[in-house]
Amino acid sequence: MKLLWDKIDQLNIKSDQKYKRFLCVLTVINGVFGAIAWILIGRLFLPKLEWLMCFIGYPAIFIGLLGGVIYLFNHEF
Repeated sequence: MKLLWDKIDQLNIKSDQKYKRFLCVLTVINGVFGAIAWILIGRLFLPKLEWLMCFIGYPAIFIGLLGGVIYLFNHEF
């Protein structure tokens, strides 16, 4: 997360836009990791598309969005 924040912090945009962009990118990245995990593991054991949505949604929301919010709360910028 620090690497991503450092890259976004270097952009020449307002600070509120930096926070929004950080959370959006982090959520998408974790959703993609969830989709990759489903493709590699889940589709063999849990082949329905509902499981794909779970594999994408849970990491995106809990690790990406909530983890990003906690990261931003705990660091001073």
